[in-house]
Amino acid sequence: MNEQQFLDIFDELPPRRKTVLKQLLAGRTDEEIAAELNIAQTTVRKHVENLCQDFHLTDEFPDDRHSKRPELQALFRRYKPELVRDRVSETGRSGDDPFATVGDRDVFILIDRSGSMVRKDSDTRNLPRCQFLQEEVEAHTYGILSHRLQIGEVEKQICDRISIYFFCRDEVGTGPYKISDAAEVQNIFEQNPPRGNSFVTPTLKTCIETWLKEGQRRGRGAFFIIYTDGLFDDEAEFIDCISYACDRVVSEKQLKFFVLGLGEEIKVEYFLDLDFNINQQNPYNLLVFDLVNEVNDIIEVLQRQLVDDPTLAFPEWTHRRYPEFVQKVKNASQKNDRI
Repeated sequence: MNEQQFLDIFDELPPRRKTVLKQLLAGRTDEEIAAELNIAQTTVRKHVENLCQDFHLTDEFPDDRHSKRPELQALFRRYKPELVRDRVSETGRSGDDPFATVGDRDVFILIDRSGSMVRKDSDTRNLPRCQFLQEEVEAHTYGILSHRLQIGEVEKQICDRISIYFFCRDEVGTGPYKISDAAEVQNIFEQNPPRGNSFVTPTLKTCIETWLKEGQRRGRGAFFIIYTDGLFDDEAEFIDCISYACDRVVSEKQLKFFVLGLGEEIKVEYFLDLDFNINQQNPYNLLVFDLVNEVNDIIEVLQRQLVDDPTLAFPEWTHRRYPEFVQKVKNASQKNDRI
C-alpha cells in the first residue's frame, strides 16, 4: 500500500471507527476505549476488526482480532506517525491516561482587541471591557502559572510560561508574548489597544500549528483560551479550525478550546449553540463556552473539561439560566450512546 492509498482509506473512515482507531494508536486497551466512548468492549473489537479489513490487514484467524494490531500500528508509524503514541503517564505507569490532569500543557491565550472592547458595561464595573479583561487575564495567568499538582512523589505544573496573542484583523495577530510572570500582562495590554474586527482563525491556526510542531511532539497537551466580547467575523473558518485540530489528536483530554465571553452584548445562546454544533459534528468534544464573570477559579474551569464525558460538564450558570440547552445536550448524548 502506498501513501496515497493509505490516505484515501483513512479519509473515508466513518467518524466512530476513526475515533476508535485514534484511541487504539494512543496505546489504550479495549477496556479503556470502551469506557471512554461508552460502548461495549465487543463493539470496540468489532471496530478494530473492520479497521484491519479497511487497511487490507485481514486476520488469518477470524476470531483473533488482535493478531494484526501491530501491523496496523506499523502502518500508521510509517504514514501518520503523529497519531501513534507510546503512552507513559504522569505516574510513570504505562496504561494510565497521560492527559487526565491539567499538568504538562502548552497554554495559549488569545485576546480580542476589536473596537467594541472600549465599551463599558455594568458587568465590567463600568470599566472599558479591555481594562476589565486585563485584570481578569492577570488573575487567570497567575492561577495557571502558580498551580502545582502532586503526582505521587512528583510535583508538576501546568506550564512555566504562557503564549499570549491579540487578534482583530484577518491576519495573524500580534504575538506571541511569552510570559512567565502575570505582572507582565498589564504592559502587554497597553501595547495592544482595541482596533479593528474579530477575526480569530488566523491566530488560532498559528497557535495550533505551534503546538503540533513543538508541544505535541514532546507529549504535552494544550489549552487554548480565547477571550471575546462578540461574534467571530470568521465563524465558518473557526469551525473548520476546530475540526482540523480534532483530526490531529488521540483524546479529547489532550486538547481543549475555551471561549470566554464578556460584556452585556455577548450572545450567550449563539455561543452555546456553536459549542453544541461543533462538538456534535466532531469525534471529540474539544470546545467549551463560558463567561468571564462566572469564572471564579480558572483551574476549576480547565479541570472540569478533563472528565470522561465533558459533553455533560456544564458550567453551573447554564443549569440556572439555560436549562433547555442542558436538556438538549443530554438528549443528544443519550442518542449518540445508542448509535
